[in-house]
Amino acid sequence: MSRKHNVRKLKLSRSYNQRKALIKGLVISLINSGQVTTTLTKAKVLKSRFDKLAAKAQSGTIHARRQISASLSNHQASNKLVDVIAPLMPKRRGGFVTIEKTGIRRGDAATMATVKLSVPLPEPKKENPKDSKKVSKKASSSAKTASKKPSKSVRVKKSTTKKQ
Repeated sequence: MSRKHNVRKLKLSRSYNQRKALIKGLVISLINSGQVTTTLTKAKVLKSRFDKLAAKAQSGTIHARRQISASLSNHQASNKLVDVIAPLMPKRRGGFVTIEKTGIRRGDAATMATVKLSVPLPEPKKENPKDSKKVSKKASSSAKTASKKPSKSVRVKKSTTKKQ
């Protein structure tokens, strides 16, 4: 039996299911926040996984969206990847994220790295001041009704005398 050369898979000292869940969580965090700080080894695995998903998201088809959603198990993250992140990088074929070494972790001397998207995420749109006033009026009226103290009721204590 011959050995396959130059084929390696980082196991991260975890079983298959644990490794799959770890990478899925890191990808979702990267999509939601735009950057993740983790160990260098996990960052390398995260980069390869995210690049594959981002390349798939560039097509923007329903089929690609469903495949991404199935692999992430998070519809919000998959929609954000297809609708927000992929259009920011339309002609890229790879290199959707960058890895920067940040230092060494004090507890176990592991090399830490920050994984960032190559293109920064756009800022979320702020609400109009008119909408927030409507909400605050509704919230204040419900707070007034909740702050009313209920009427005090008189408690009657039962006698604790023993009958013989």
